Amino acid sequence: MRTKLFLAFLFIILIALLSNVVFERLIIGDFDDFVRGTEEDQIYWVMASVEGSYKEGEWNMGLLTEAVHWSMMLGFEAYIEDFEGERVLSSSDVLSRMNPNMIERMSSFLNLTSGRGEYRWYPLYVKGDEIGKLYVRPVERSGIIPLKEEIFRDRGRNFLIISFLIAGGGALIMSIMFTMYLSNPLRRLNVSAKKIADGDFSVTEPVPHNIFRDELDELRETFNYMADALQREDALRKHLTSNIAHELRTPLTIIRGNLEAIEDGIISDPLEVIDNVKSEIQRITSLVEGIEDVTQAEASFFKRGPSEELDIKEFVESIVSGMRKIIEEKGLYIKTEGPLITVRTYPEKLHIVLNNLLSNAYKFTSSGGIRVFWGEFSKEGPKGFYLSVEDTGKGIAEEMITSVFKRFHKDASSEGKGLGLAIVKELTEVMGGKVELRSRPGKGARFTVVF
Repeated sequence: MRTKLFLAFLFIILIALLSNVVFERLIIGDFDDFVRGTEEDQIYWVMASVEGSYKEGEWNMGLLTEAVHWSMMLGFEAYIEDFEGERVLSSSDVLSRMNPNMIERMSSFLNLTSGRGEYRWYPLYVKGDEIGKLYVRPVERSGIIPLKEEIFRDRGRNFLIISFLIAGGGALIMSIMFTMYLSNPLRRLNVSAKKIADGDFSVTEPVPHNIFRDELDELRETFNYMADALQREDALRKHLTSNIAHELRTPLTIIRGNLEAIEDGIISDPLEVIDNVKSEIQRITSLVEGIEDVTQAEASFFKRGPSEELDIKEFVESIVSGMRKIIEEKGLYIKTEGPLITVRTYPEKLHIVLNNLLSNAYKFTSSGGIRVFWGEFSKEGPKGFYLSVEDTGKGIAEEMITSVFKRFHKDASSEGKGLGLAIVKELTEVMGGKVELRSRPGKGARFTVVF
């Protein structure tokens, strides 16, 4: 990509050079055309004066001398021939008769004897009859007029050269800057993608906190989310495989032991074995159901989904209303309290988090009730919100606080699968938040998710 960008800017520079060359040719060409047009106009003035000196079939030498003199003043060496081809008068003839002071004055801006190039001739007419020919050629000028003409040409060329250097140099600098700005982040992303392909999921790309976000910043964020999701998926897969193997080993070992006991005649009552086997099969079934729950939850882990504006009060009330009946049937109360606030979050994931927290509080609370409350951060700190579920249940011992968020970890008296709080923690972290737990045995627990 870097080479393509550089070649693209180089192509632009070449186009700018070509346009400058064409423009320079057009400007200088137009100026030269203007000078030639002016010369042609002056020659026609001289022709008119020469034709005006021919009267009644003969040349008026006084008027003709003035016309030739006038042509010399305009910068032309000239001579006139009659219709028979005889030379009538020339610039040399006029100079030989001219006042020395006049010659000296004319010499200050004309090189009087320096006619250059071939003569051009023009036919002379009076009343439709050809009376002769006018031959002219330019004389070198030494005054300020040719100097100004040359200055104009030089300045025109210099202007175009400078403008090209500015435009071309600017384009070259911009090409280098754009090449580095666009290609370096993509090159780093390419290197990181290769690391992921090799199994290293820990790579991330720094995202600058620019006011004006562009597609590259969004690409970095998406890449980081993908890398994080892949790393999480790899860790969860390994963890889940280990947990499944561990959880299945015990019931399968018990089932095998019971069957071998029947074969060896150690257990004579087959009903006892059947009960044991049924109990362990139920454990396996529960484990499989737990794996299904994990699979469904992980579908949310790896799918970012769109964030939405959410009314927290309305959101909480809708979830609580679905559980209020079973909670009250257990003899418990449930309260909700908090301000009217609107936040931007991921409703689907937050629904799973709150639902699991409520289910956990319901399971471990036998008297009293549950309180759900929410609020905003302090205005002095970063903006955000929190959502808490507090119960009056059995509580959690301090040494167990870090363990309750592990998969398949559960209380000895629990009939659950040990996945609810693990899913809460993992989903909250995916959403960019954290879970806080405060608890005292026998006094209840408070789980708070902070975003």
